[in-house]
Amino acid sequence: MLRIALASALLFPPAWAGAARAGGFEAWQSTPALKNALWGLSAAFADSGEPIAAFQADKPLTPASSMKVFVTAAALSTLGGNARFRTRLCRSGTLGADGTLRGDLRLIGGGDPTLGTTLMKGRPSMEDVLDSWADAVKAGGIRRVEGAVLADNSLFQGLPVPGSWSWEDLGNYYAAPADALSLHDNLYSLVFAPGRAASEEARLLRTEPEIPGLRFTNRMRTGAPGSGDEAFVFNTPGSTEATLRGTVPAGAREFTIKGSIPEPALFAARALRSRLQRAAIPVSGESALAAPLACGPDALLAETLSPPLKDIVRVTHRRSVNLYAEMLARALAVSAGRPATPENGAAAVLDFLRSAKIDSSGLRLDDACGLSRRNAVPPKALSDLLAFMSRGPTFDAFRESFAAPGLDETSGSVRTFGKGALEGRLRFKPGFMSGVRSVCGYLSPRSGRLIVFAFIVNNSGASRAEIEDLLMPFLVELAEQR
Repeated sequence: MLRIALASALLFPPAWAGAARAGGFEAWQSTPALKNALWGLSAAFADSGEPIAAFQADKPLTPASSMKVFVTAAALSTLGGNARFRTRLCRSGTLGADGTLRGDLRLIGGGDPTLGTTLMKGRPSMEDVLDSWADAVKAGGIRRVEGAVLADNSLFQGLPVPGSWSWEDLGNYYAAPADALSLHDNLYSLVFAPGRAASEEARLLRTEPEIPGLRFTNRMRTGAPGSGDEAFVFNTPGSTEATLRGTVPAGAREFTIKGSIPEPALFAARALRSRLQRAAIPVSGESALAAPLACGPDALLAETLSPPLKDIVRVTHRRSVNLYAEMLARALAVSAGRPATPENGAAAVLDFLRSAKIDSSGLRLDDACGLSRRNAVPPKALSDLLAFMSRGPTFDAFRESFAAPGLDETSGSVRTFGKGALEGRLRFKPGFMSGVRSVCGYLSPRSGRLIVFAFIVNNSGASRAEIEDLLMPFLVELAEQR
């Protein structure tokens, strides 16, 4: 038999390697990596949910990016893997015989997180999207606009970012606001010229793309050679004032960091207006936000569709894109007929979990992506969710979306996790924040009976490598079970 009960909270097979061999998981607590940590683990057979191993599996812990699997599972199960989001370009007013539109062009957001993305191979870039819209305006017979390019992002409501996100995160690329009309992953690059020596000023050379109206107070300094990106963009959604602090390394002629576009829908409207001007289609009015905007069949100039949801989920997992997770949560709120706020997105996820009969009593969903430190997830809730998904119609797309050892779409420690011993047998979603390490996923053991697992560590000063060195023998031992 694979499992042996030691106590109500601790099960383990007798042949486990490493720290678990002598005294089960309790022996892990004396290791430097976990001595002062809060942590929990759950492993079970996917087909039945029968537990294989558990330690503090019901303890709510901060999960970091492993949180994303709740919203992606809910989205795939509720919306379907082939669901797509659409962005519409429409016109209002009247079109004269000379091609003058006496009215506005209207961009209406449909919640597509991938519009003009830099993260998905083969998808149209922002420049491609803008060109296609300009071509559609021309094809509609419009040669001049006596009006404005207006942006309607009213599909999403409430705060553009969860209220519990850290001030240090806001303004940075990984804390981009969720906007129903998003473009270019809602991010931009800031290019610096580091000084020759540490502590010298690092000059801001440019942003790519240019963000009209955004002003910077630059307090960026130069760090030691090889010190990497220690830079932060302090800004809030909708604000036109950003402060740049931290360091970029000496030794490079230019060094690039990324920030989040503070008003994505307005940026999209301004970008289209600029592209039309370059295409010799003048637009008299300034771009603005306006909602809600109508778009009848006769007014539609172009409709831009997202890739299938299953492809969006794959990038959400493998690239751990916070923006995508946050926008999918709002899409679930829309699907449920609720205003698309962060709170209603979380409520829609909880509704899905209850329908799947997953115990949500220990869950706190303060966001969809895992950036909030107020999130709380018991490891068993994660493993139960993975087991539920393994028995559903979207399982193949869900499991395939996870990272795997050596996968080209991943990098760094994610790419090397499990490489060698678990190649071809492990699919996983990791999470990392300061003091937080987590990983959940699927193991295909030699027995052929699929295993689900979840491991969360809080308040540990250990490196990723130290945590992985503790966990990996356990996973390998599970995978070798016959």
